[in-house]
Formats: sequence, C-alpha cells, structure tokens
Amino acid sequence: MTNWVDLLSFGATIAVFGGIIYVVLLVVRGVSQGVENAKEGLKTKGVHITDKGVALKTDKRFDREDYVDATQRGLINVVNASSINKGGAASPPSSTLSPESADGDSKKRGAFKRAFSGSSSKSRD
Repeated sequence: MTNWVDLLSFGATIAVFGGIIYVVLLVVRGVSQGVENAKEGLKTKGVHITDKGVALKTDKRFDREDYVDATQRGLINVVNASSINKGGAASPPSSTLSPESADGDSKKRGAFKRAFSGSSSKSRD
C-alpha cells in the first residue's frame, strides 16, 4: 500500500512538471506577443510581413530612367573601387607578356580607361 510520503512526493513531482509547463507556455506567449508587436510596428512603417513573404509600401514610383541612372551610378562606383590599373594584385606582371601582346593590351586598356574617365568626371560635378 501507499503511505503518505509516496503521495506527497507524487504531488511534488506533478507540481514541478506543471510549473515547468506553465513557464514554457508563458515564454511562448511572450515571444508571440513580441513578434506581433514588431509586425505592427513595421506595418506602420510600410513593411507588411506575412507567411507568404514581405511587401514594402513606397510613396515614390520609379520609372525606367531612374532605374538606369541608379544602375549606371552603381557600375561607375564599382569600376572606381576596383583595382584595375592601380598597381594592385590584379595587374599582370610585365615579364610574362610578349612585346606584341603588351602593345595591344595597353591600347585596349587605354580605350577602357578613356571610356570610363569621361563618365566618372561627369558624376563628380
């Protein structure tokens, strides 16, 4: 038969497990409320988050010209930031080039340099 110590330890075990389950439920509820509050805050800023993805609300419409201008600015920034003809690791060593390929290569590089030098000076104005 069971005595009172067994019943007391059973009750204590049930209370501990019940307390753990209660704490886990409180944490899950708090995280869910935090996520919902964050979604509402983002929704007021124009970002709608759903289970299918994210949608952004913008006040301004861009036409093709704006898109092309932004793309060209990005391309010019990339070219200016690259290490082409700056003496970095990207330039080939001169000892590996033959004389005829070195002349042809420098003409090509010069044309490339001239093509972008006019565009980059316009963007600085």
